[in-house]
Order: sequence, then C-alpha cells, then structure tokens
Amino acid sequence: MQTIKWTSVLAILVAVSIQGCALKPQKLHLDPEIAVTGDSVATDTLLGLSIVDERPTTLLGEVGDPNAEMVPVSLEEDFIPLLTERVSESVEKRGFSVVPTSDAMTRSLVIKITSLVLNSEKTPFNFQTELLAEVTASARNVNDRYERRYYVRSYQETAGPPFEKHSNQLVNEAVSQALSDMLNDDRLFEMLAL
Repeated sequence: MQTIKWTSVLAILVAVSIQGCALKPQKLHLDPEIAVTGDSVATDTLLGLSIVDERPTTLLGEVGDPNAEMVPVSLEEDFIPLLTERVSESVEKRGFSVVPTSDAMTRSLVIKITSLVLNSEKTPFNFQTELLAEVTASARNVNDRYERRYYVRSYQETAGPPFEKHSNQLVNEAVSQALSDMLNDDRLFEMLAL
C-alpha cells in the first residue's frame, strides 16, 4: 500500500515538472548593452537622433520540436524609448549633445531596426538556434550623407528547444553587437563631426 502511494506521488510530481517545462509562446524584452570604445570626435556638437522600428512584423520566428509543437517568438513591446536612452548615452561619449531629430537639424542620425529573425533547428543531438539582426544607420551633415547596414548573427546550442531566457539572450546579444559596431564606426562619427 505504501509503495502505491509513493508511486502515485512520484507520477504526479513528474507530470507537474513536465508541464512546468512545456514551451509557451515567447514575448521577448529588448534591453541591449552597448560598448563604446571609440574616441570622442567632437565637443558637445548638437546631433538630432531618431530610432525607428522598421521590422515588417513583431514575430521573430518559432521554436520547438517540428515533430511535436512549435511556439511563436515575438518582440511586441515598444523598445524605442529604452533604445533611445541607451544610444543617446553612447553617442554622447563620442562628443555629441543629443536631441530629438527634426528637419531643421544640420546633423542627424537615424537608426533603423530593419530586421530581427530567429531560426531554430532540431538536430539529432541538440537544438541549434540563431538570431539574425540587421540595423541601419542613416547620417547626414550639411554637406554629406553616410548610410551603412550592420548585420550580426548570434548563435546558441541547447539540449532542448530554447526557452524564453535563451531567445532573450540571443536577441539582446545580436542587437547589442550591431549597435556597438555602429557606435564605434569612426567613419560615421567623423563625418557627423564635420
């Protein structure tokens, strides 16, 4: 009788733990860290900054087991205010005084989040997941224009399908690297300093 009770309790615990590990639709949070190593190229030069989300959809992709269940991974939150704050701090380290952009500005930088795509594949031994990020910088001063795309791929292997924390890590790593590459682009900031 005692064995039957323990077996029942163990079966219930296993069922609860399996349900707790089940994949659920993932809603990600973008909070990238930007590393600026470039030197200051100006001294409190006024720069208009604008960040735009140009992704065609908030859906990044799907994760799961294609033979069982796939769940959507999306980035639906309005991340523009937080990104504007982080990028402004980094641009100020390069010697600029940041304000919202307008047509009257002689110097402006428009950053477009063009694409964020997540792909996850099941292999015989693990799951391989990658996040592809594309960010574009469009800059202008009185006499010149500069435009460049920054592509980054972040990659991760997991024993099972990636959970929300793994997907969050991938998207933040990719966007962090793309923005860091942009904000350390000396050619971009030297042009803006003219």
